[in-house]
Amino acid sequence: MADQGPPPTLTRRRRSARVILVNSRRDVLLIRFVVERQNHPFIFWATPGGEVESNETDIDAARRELQEELGLDIDLAGPVHKFTSEFEHEGSVVSNTDVFFVGRCDAPTPDLQFATQAERVAMKELRWWPIAELERTEEVVFPSDLSKALEAINR
Repeated sequence: MADQGPPPTLTRRRRSARVILVNSRRDVLLIRFVVERQNHPFIFWATPGGEVESNETDIDAARRELQEELGLDIDLAGPVHKFTSEFEHEGSVVSNTDVFFVGRCDAPTPDLQFATQAERVAMKELRWWPIAELERTEEVVFPSDLSKALEAINR
């Protein structure tokens, strides 16, 4: 039996600001992440974004994260969606609230930017996803209700 490593400990509260970036075809831009969870790679797709710093509003954090991760400075609206979850990260259980903003972008797929070494290690690729593909994929996508949020945004 493979070593599962020690169980996660401590719960940390975290608030994140994320951007649902859509193009004129109503596709959404997602980042593929690969992180270690209990000594195994965990692969998932997620919207650009990250933790809200103590001196920031949610929308300021969303703008900063979009600039840091994708080099984009675009208008954002919202919040348009909220999602809460718990997950293991670096040996701790994180109680997370994601607040989502929406932005429109018809530029070609941007290049990933990396503000930290941890981002360089975890962020692997960018891809535009049609809603129909999101609804039928077996890949892990966060938030899990993203296709419903997109349908509401695209009305």
